[in-house]
Parts: sequence; structure tokens; C-alpha cells
Amino acid sequence: MNLAQQTVCRGKRTEPLSFYEVGLLRLLLERRGQPVSRDEILEAVWGLQASPSNRTVDNFIVKLRRKLEPKPDKPEHILTVYGFGYKLAP
Repeated sequence: MNLAQQTVCRGKRTEPLSFYEVGLLRLLLERRGQPVSRDEILEAVWGLQASPSNRTVDNFIVKLRRKLEPKPDKPEHILTVYGFGYKLAP
């Protein structure tokens, strides 16, 4: 990952990261190994208050997993903390 250039390299491919993907990764890196709630992610990255139907965080996690994980359907790096949020593997 190169957050300054907003890119991630996997193999020979370099993928661009969006502004919000970088913010989300930066937050997860700062709290590596610790669960971060969806509400906290929404507020820290998007500046939004959570609402019951807001799936923004989940959608961005799916996009990041496609770019970072060898098998996005079996994540090893960005892990789900069920009923709470996400964490970056230590």
C-alpha cells in the first residue's frame, strides 16, 4: 500500500484507491488489530452520523477487499467483527 500516492500493489497490478478508501485504510492501520465500529468509521472517514440503513462502510470494505485480498470472499487482512464493524489483522 502506498497511501501517499493512493495506490495498492498486488502482484504486477497497481490499483488506485479513492479518497474514502485511503481514509478507511488509514483508520484501520492506526487501530490495527483492534475492532473499529461501523459508526466510528462513518464519523471518522465520512463525517456522517450512522443511520440504520447506511451500508456505506460495508460497500467500501467490499471494494477494498477486492483490491487487497488474494481471496476477497475469504479475507485474511480486513476482518469482519460480526455485529460491530471491522479490524485490520495484526
